[in-house]
Amino acid sequence: MEDQGRLSKHFWLTQGMARTIGVNLNHALRSGQLGRGEYSELVARCCHCGRAEACMGWMGHQVAGADCPPDWCAVRCSLKALKKPA
Repeated sequence: MEDQGRLSKHFWLTQGMARTIGVNLNHALRSGQLGRGEYSELVARCCHCGRAEACMGWMGHQVAGADCPPDWCAVRCSLKALKKPA
């Protein structure tokens, strides 16, 4: 059960980080911009990061959103690639 909770936590952290930079992962899935396997890989990379507390703190300070995830984010490059140019 602990693994299920950890997976859920990192699923929501991945969603939250994406949302913070203006990326809608559900839309990316529906539009084909992101495959289900790629989505699972994002969450898995987040799970292996070990910086969940720092991630939550960083997101909590981004009230107006952010241009990109912090340098240490395990899914930074993938999320930036999904972000549409402004």
